[in-house]
Amino acid sequence: MKKYYSLIIFISTTFFTHAQLTWSDDVATIFYKNCTFCHNPAGIAPFSLVNYQEAYNYRLSVSPAVANGVMPPWTADTTYQRYSHERILTTTEKSKILNWVAQGAPEGNASNTPPPPVYNNEGFITQTPDLELSLPAYTSKATAVNDDYVCFSIPTGLLVDKKIKAFEVIPGNSSIVHHALVYVDKSGTYPTDTTSSLCAGPTDANTTDLLGGYVPGALPTVFPGQGNINFGYTLQAGANIVLAMHYPEGSAGMKDSVTKVRLFFYDDATTIREVKTAPVLSNWNFTIPANTISPVSDTYNLPLNVSLLSVFPHMHLLGNSIESYAVSPTNDTIPLVRINHWDFDWQEFLFFKYMKKIPANSTLYGKATYDNTTNNHHNPNNPPQDVSAGLNTTDEMFLIYFHFTFYQPGDENLNIDSLTYEFYSVQIDEHQNSSIKVYPNPFVDYTTIEIMSNKKSTTSVYIYNINGELVTKLLDKKPIEVGQTTLKWNGKDSKGTKVSPGIYFYSILKDGEHYSGKIINAN
Repeated sequence: MKKYYSLIIFISTTFFTHAQLTWSDDVATIFYKNCTFCHNPAGIAPFSLVNYQEAYNYRLSVSPAVANGVMPPWTADTTYQRYSHERILTTTEKSKILNWVAQGAPEGNASNTPPPPVYNNEGFITQTPDLELSLPAYTSKATAVNDDYVCFSIPTGLLVDKKIKAFEVIPGNSSIVHHALVYVDKSGTYPTDTTSSLCAGPTDANTTDLLGGYVPGALPTVFPGQGNINFGYTLQAGANIVLAMHYPEGSAGMKDSVTKVRLFFYDDATTIREVKTAPVLSNWNFTIPANTISPVSDTYNLPLNVSLLSVFPHMHLLGNSIESYAVSPTNDTIPLVRINHWDFDWQEFLFFKYMKKIPANSTLYGKATYDNTTNNHHNPNNPPQDVSAGLNTTDEMFLIYFHFTFYQPGDENLNIDSLTYEFYSVQIDEHQNSSIKVYPNPFVDYTTIEIMSNKKSTTSVYIYNINGELVTKLLDKKPIEVGQTTLKWNGKDSKGTKVSPGIYFYSILKDGEHYSGKIINAN
């Protein structure tokens, strides 16, 4: 591994032998685009990388993580299928980061640093939830050999049906919440179970539905919706939300206080298409013999046309690789997911970039390999032992979940990025200042940004979308005079393309002082 890392540093340094890279001019924008979504003061990552000093302090951690492909965390093979909200560095971006660190991680001219995205939130969704439910504080009863699986059933208190647009689980103690599955108990009678340590959630398909889940690092679940195209789930009056919580071995005696689930609803008048969630592919009848690399698989024949929104493969510590695809009645192969190097610590519902039509009478396939040898450094047993399917982390699982709906013509042309665009928001901390005015806001044709300055200042004004991605630069390291500077944004990106309606953010850096705020594009 050291030789491999050294080779990457050598190659990247060769590419940039005559180029002095700096945080301000070369690297900051790469961090903003790819890292700070999690690595911000309120993010789930263990440290922030929003400013130069933070990035410099952690440069020796960042470099090997980037070189070895550990960060940003993304396991799905994008040569096989493309997904919404992918976290991938380009070869050039990797080389710049590695070479910058190798050169001593210089800052450069601080006034050239681009305005950063702004983060200050609990969780990823910054809108106020329509309903927030909290679990009671709980102390894990996991042992040295058994994990703790418990279920909390929480009444919603709803007197009328509501239509779920999105939901997010906020763990009370992210260090011990391995995962959570979110169910709806329509009968309102499923009991809380915090004593058996074996509760994996409701199993009666007639009275309960799976909504989705939480794993550390994954985005919340946002169903696509905009205008007349809206997907979601109808939450019935009187239903309970059931959280099936998993606390792994080693967490005994540690307290989870207090996990929350936040629900976001459509307007009551909105018509939605119902989304279902299920482990369509699963296998509970297998054993991985010690000292072997063994396959496990499952198939499912679809009787109807369906549209897939997402896929979520799940294995445990022996997992090596996993893939899923569909074969149509005309023998066409539809790739869904392929993970060549399984990472137990990074699992999530992968929403497709475009919804996937699976024709009626197609067959879904799931295939995985498990490495139960000493070469697998995640193997929980030394020496290796036979491992069968089960609930504990030291057991194994083979599950492939899907979010799906019944197909309608044109579904395969629906872009999920654009249909979740105005809902995802991680930038909300608006550093308001009387010297900055934005009007009209919301805007249709254009909005005006007025900056008052009492001295000549080097200023940059950037527009970001709600995913922290740079949309356009209205001003880039330009001097402004004393008095009023007026800028206009016409709702287009740097290529002159009209952006989608939704929430955007201006971020201003004026002689080292930072200001930011929200802009709503209503066109």
